[in-house]
Amino acid sequence: MDEPEGLARTTTQLAATVVAAALLAIGLLGFVPGVTSGVDDIAWAGPGTGARMLGVIEVSVLHNAAHIVSGVVGLAMSRKLAAAEMFLIAAGLVSVMLAVYGLVIRPETASNFMSIDHASSWLHLVAGIVLVFLGVALPRHDDGPTSATYR
Repeated sequence: MDEPEGLARTTTQLAATVVAAALLAIGLLGFVPGVTSGVDDIAWAGPGTGARMLGVIEVSVLHNAAHIVSGVVGLAMSRKLAAAEMFLIAAGLVSVMLAVYGLVIRPETASNFMSIDHASSWLHLVAGIVLVFLGVALPRHDDGPTSATYR
């Protein structure tokens, strides 16, 4: 039974829905003054953006857009069990690759196209490992409706 009956049917789908909603929220909050300092100085992409989410994580329009697109794709993929699993693993792997890239490059150079600083890199590394773990460790079968199932 891989057909959706609501927002979430299995634990894997619920996890994918929560992760996708969080990504969407993070992307949107990257444009909100108060949550993100220096929104007036936000750059399209690259190093040197003046915007910092929670005053710590450097963000750009491209970085926020990537989170928004990932969140929307994740919400769509969370409707099917196999797709939800694939989303968790793929999002985790992309996050780990982005973290490694951010730790290897020099943040002030043009190769930093996503405005990734070291704090962001470590956050992406931890999040990526958790996402891959969720995608692999959560049940690979329909474990029945969860308490978050909406009918």
